[in-house]
Amino acid sequence: MDDLDERLSALIAEVRHNPANSRKWRSAMHKLLWEIQQLPGLKKSAHQDYPEALNRTFEWVSREIAKFEPRSPSVSKSLVNWINGYLSWRIKDLYSPDKDAPISLDAPLAVDAGETTRLELLPDFRLSGLEGMIESIQKEPTQRIAIQLELYIEQDPEGKLKNSYPRSYPQCNCQLLSLRIRLKDPPDKFQDLAEELSVKYTTLNSHWKRKCEPLLQEIARTLGYKQESQP
Repeated sequence: MDDLDERLSALIAEVRHNPANSRKWRSAMHKLLWEIQQLPGLKKSAHQDYPEALNRTFEWVSREIAKFEPRSPSVSKSLVNWINGYLSWRIKDLYSPDKDAPISLDAPLAVDAGETTRLELLPDFRLSGLEGMIESIQKEPTQRIAIQLELYIEQDPEGKLKNSYPRSYPQCNCQLLSLRIRLKDPPDKFQDLAEELSVKYTTLNSHWKRKCEPLLQEIARTLGYKQESQP
């Protein structure tokens, strides 16, 4: 198994191990989808709405990844084939002359195992499940930004977080504090962190509120977060 297959296997296992929409699940899923976008052999299209087909496919992957089973020694090739099976239909939808027309759930569809319908391919949910799915879709942009912010904190690509710390206390930097206060579940208490880092509680608390929180808000805005106006 090469490095790519090992990374994919580890991420898929992490997604399956954590509850859906938990912080760890979202982080692992975001990393997995990023890896998928780089996979050779992933179907492409010159259609202007291809990103829409890809996004719908990624939503499907996030729901169905627990069902994925490699059919060859290569995890990456099996994953591409599995995803392309769904993505091909979404690309065909783009070129359908009536793609904006209402979709018949009873319309027959050809799949590897024979013929089925769209209704049979839908997840098995009751009304509450449908409402939850709609709510999830409505929150998706904010959820995506939250995942990107979590990855930014973990990687700190520009060093902004790690280079922000109280004078003479580099160990008390915004990256470490963000990891321990925002990403850890449950989060560490300020007093415990102050004792561990040998920093006064007031110094740590002040740095977090005056430097780290505004810095995280700035980074979130660069990722596309727009704070709702207060009534």
